[in-house]
Amino acid sequence: MIRILFFAKIKSDLSKDYFDLDIDTPVNVSDLRNSLMSEFSEDKSLFQSEYSLCAVNQAIVNDETVINASDEVAFFPPVTGG
Repeated sequence: MIRILFFAKIKSDLSKDYFDLDIDTPVNVSDLRNSLMSEFSEDKSLFQSEYSLCAVNQAIVNDETVINASDEVAFFPPVTGG
C-alpha cells in the first residue's frame, strides 16, 4: 500500500489530502498514475503527466522513477508565476 499526498488543485478537486492505494510495490510513477486514473476515473485528467508533477521523498521525479512502499509520494499541478 502507498499513501499518496495531494496538493493545490488536485487536493481541492478530489476533496482529499491523501489517498491510500493498495498496489504492489515496487511500481513506477507511470503505473501509479494509471492506477490513480482508474481509481478517480471522473477526475483522471488530474493525474496525466501534462497536468501534474510527482514528487517522491520530496524530490520531483519522472514517470520512470520506481516507488517503494516506504516512500513519500505526492502529486501536485505545475506551478507558474509571474
